[in-house]
Amino acid sequence: MHGDQDKPVELRTARLLLRPFELSDVDDVRAYASDPEVARFRPLPDPYTRQDALDFVIRQMRTDWSRCAEFAITFGPRAIGGLSLQLNPEHETAELGYLLGRRWWGQGLATEAARAVVDWGFRHFRLHKVYARAHVDNTRSWRVMERLGMTREGVLRGHWKMRDEHVDLVYYAVFRDEWTLRADSCADPAAKKAQDGHV
Repeated sequence: MHGDQDKPVELRTARLLLRPFELSDVDDVRAYASDPEVARFRPLPDPYTRQDALDFVIRQMRTDWSRCAEFAITFGPRAIGGLSLQLNPEHETAELGYLLGRRWWGQGLATEAARAVVDWGFRHFRLHKVYARAHVDNTRSWRVMERLGMTREGVLRGHWKMRDEHVDLVYYAVFRDEWTLRADSCADPAAKKAQDGHV
């Protein structure tokens, strides 16, 4: 992976702009990441301070996009979450990750953002497979994976330590040929709308 593929990009969906993080996002990041419900299944600092948000944004801005694409999910003028695609060029795979502020849950925005990034990853990095994982009790997160057309591959027991507890992780994945086939079947706008639903 080299050349233009290493450069940060912007992606637009029907309702969102996915772009690299900026320093102006710090207060928005603090607002959504300090919500206990958002942090429930994430090893985030508690309390989550403005300095934590600043440190996070600076890390995202310094990310090597040939290894990990880090997008801010923006809705109108605000950053409402983040989305990453952690690349493993040797194996032609990538791990999808996402976080969305609670105020915007239940509107299909996480699915909309993730779909755009997965599609971009398959097209631009010629990936063989994209996978994602979540705390097994984080139903909202793995429902997004299912809506993306990912297949549950299994549960790894006690695989992740969070707040002094070993928790189970559920893994989902989709192959490039499966993604392409699904995209082709949804080329008709009416069919795509029916498939997306109100997620």
